[in-house]
Parts: sequence; C-alpha cells; structure tokens
Amino acid sequence: MIIFGLGNPGLRYRFTRHNAGYLFVERFARHHRKRFLRRKHYSISRFKVAGIELSLIKPRCWMNQCGGVMAPILLEYSTDFLVVVDDVDLPVGRIRLRSKGGDGGHLGLRSVINALQTEKFPRLRIGVGRPKIDTADYVLSKFTRDERRVLLRVVEEAIRGVRVMVAEGFAKAQNHINAINIRNAD
Repeated sequence: MIIFGLGNPGLRYRFTRHNAGYLFVERFARHHRKRFLRRKHYSISRFKVAGIELSLIKPRCWMNQCGGVMAPILLEYSTDFLVVVDDVDLPVGRIRLRSKGGDGGHLGLRSVINALQTEKFPRLRIGVGRPKIDTADYVLSKFTRDERRVLLRVVEEAIRGVRVMVAEGFAKAQNHINAINIRNAD
C-alpha cells in the first residue's frame, strides 16, 4: 500500500497548513524509526504494518502538480493507495476518511483527479480550519501554537486509524477516524 502525503517542498512551507499531508507521513515514518530517501521526484519511506508493506511518499513538487508525480508511481506499482491532504472545510481537530469524492477546490486533489482521471480513490482529509483571509494565503500560513498542538494529536489518532485500515479494513478505519474530534482545551 502507498500513502501519499501532499504538501509543498522546502523549509519555508514546513509547518504550513497546506503541508498537513507531509506532516502525517513524516510522523508515521518517525513512529517506525524510518527516514525518507530521496528519489528524483519524491521522497519515500518503507516499512511493514500488520505484515503489509507500506510506502510513504512525499511528492517533491508543488501541491498543484502532485498528480503528475503520483500517476507514474501508481502505474508502476499498481497497488492500493491513500492520499493525505489538508482541508479548509474541516476545523482543526477533525479529520475525515472517504473512499472517493471531488476536489472541493483543493488544487492538490484536482491535480490527482486529473492525472488519474478518476475521483474514486481514498483520501484522508486533515482539518486546518476555515480561513478569514484569502484561502491561498491561509493555507500557506503556519499553524498557531495551540492549533499545532491539536494537529499533532489529530495526526497521532489518524496514524492509529490507518493502522486499523491496514489490519482490519477501510470501514472499521473510517468509523475510528471520522469520530475523532480533538478540541483546543485540554
């Protein structure tokens, strides 16, 4: 199984809202004490969960070009995959696992849909909150300290959910993940 974490490359974007997908795969690899190895157009980390080989991939291109990196990988490996992205329609502290859907205005998802010529692929959407400013500026802004604390807790729960998906199936993982609602106050 391949898990694509979408984001923008470079330190400038490291803790921005648009890089929630990168953050997810980086934390997942860290759980398994694995690093990412650089390839020509992406970075990859591999390990097993419940006996299943996982490949975590960070396309090293702009968000709106990621479909062009993903399509050749999927043609070569022809395996199940999951796309992890940020979502402005979900508040920080919420995540959603869906088996298919449109792009919802997300340029990364639009790129994937165009490259694969289908909307029928699973995606894990990590809430980054609704902007009060221009959406493009908002997704390239950094999380506040409190938001980042909540985001890291959400990512930990999402990692548990993906482990459930690998071991016990999509439906069970969807029930676990879609029930997650972490609030700012502890």
